[in-house]
Amino acid sequence: MKKIFMIIAIMLNCIFTIQVKADGHITAEAIESADPSGQAINFWVQYSDERLEAMQARAERFKNESGITVNVIYKGHYGKVQSAMMSAAGTKDIGDVARGYGNAAADMYMIGASIDQTLLANSKKWGVTQDDINDWGANWKVGFSPYFDGNPKLLHEVGKSLEVVYYNKDWLNELGLKEPENPSQFAEVACAATNSVYSGRIGDTPSLGYEIDTDASNFAAWVFAHGGDVFDYNKGEYILNSAKAIQAMEFIQGMSNKGCAQVTRGKYSDQQYLGLGSVMFALGSTSGITYFQKAIEEGYNGNWEISKVPHTTPVPVLNLYGGGLIMGDTGDVNRMVAAYQWMKYISNTENSAVWSTESGYGFVRTSSADHPLIQQKRNDLAQYDRSLSYIKYGKGEPSVPGYYSVRGEIEKAYAAIINGDDIKSTLDSLNDEANAILADAIAQ
Repeated sequence: MKKIFMIIAIMLNCIFTIQVKADGHITAEAIESADPSGQAINFWVQYSDERLEAMQARAERFKNESGITVNVIYKGHYGKVQSAMMSAAGTKDIGDVARGYGNAAADMYMIGASIDQTLLANSKKWGVTQDDINDWGANWKVGFSPYFDGNPKLLHEVGKSLEVVYYNKDWLNELGLKEPENPSQFAEVACAATNSVYSGRIGDTPSLGYEIDTDASNFAAWVFAHGGDVFDYNKGEYILNSAKAIQAMEFIQGMSNKGCAQVTRGKYSDQQYLGLGSVMFALGSTSGITYFQKAIEEGYNGNWEISKVPHTTPVPVLNLYGGGLIMGDTGDVNRMVAAYQWMKYISNTENSAVWSTESGYGFVRTSSADHPLIQQKRNDLAQYDRSLSYIKYGKGEPSVPGYYSVRGEIEKAYAAIINGDDIKSTLDSLNDEANAILADAIAQ
């Protein structure tokens, strides 16, 4: 009898789970009966200039094919997109879809600004197929935050980028040195460049080996390259003061102490001065390939290259970004289904390939690799081709609540270390602050 009652209880629980409103607004039944036709949705993005125009053109094509209007709206950088979404939580004015990373999705989910997309993904009428999921491969899993019970699908991938080294190949050849494979070789080249003048330099700006963007992704890139991590998912805490993190910062500070590296002089100044031929190395996203290319073509106009971040590990470990699409909780199932059709559309095989060639981001569909546009760009731009071959070495930053705030603290600590502050005490304080931010974010 107990077994019978248990079976009935399990069955009732399953029925309830299916019928209960996901995030307070939608059910599986409501999704199946929804009508997305003629809906107008807002897509909040960080894209500007050419990328914004390219996405708006894609929205127009989608409207012609589906009858769904997508207003692509620039909201500022990723942090401003997140702030706008969280400020609009609980209202119908929230963005239907927003660009962001897993940590932003986690923050939004915690306060009810975003939804678990699992019900939409599983919809027989409006969802994705198993073939789609297989085609996304590992990219599909990035949207499942390991921090939440049940692993809700918070993020829909549209592009990949990696933190890589950009460098002046002509200058490296003039020095008679090779592309560095480990940190000590990197430091050797950086200091050799600092103490020389590249023959193709534009202007009289003093030479510098490495101009450092103190962004948290740069910090993580060097920690990863030294065999460390910034977050321990098993313990659910930051490890920003680990032995490997200290080792990475000792390497960076050592170059700074020798005058071979310094903090960036302004936004995108690493691109600017590398383009002028006065900086040998810069670390940046592979999505910035076209921007570095333009800076160089308008500057010294010579040979340049990208490379893996020099590492102490047996194989490279590169910081992999997975910025994607977050669905806002509007409470309107028709809008939500319309939004999900847009999300599927811009991440299909065709659009994943087109967006990769337009933006520099790596494609997220395995099938996109065979697209003629991908093949053409790989042939036309060797650096782009090389960047795609690096994706297999990718490792991601934390997808946990509060990480955006932690990133700001990392940037301040990183800059302080470069400028001479004690490494261990600075990282200890940083780690304490990061875990306090995490605790506060979870407690909300």
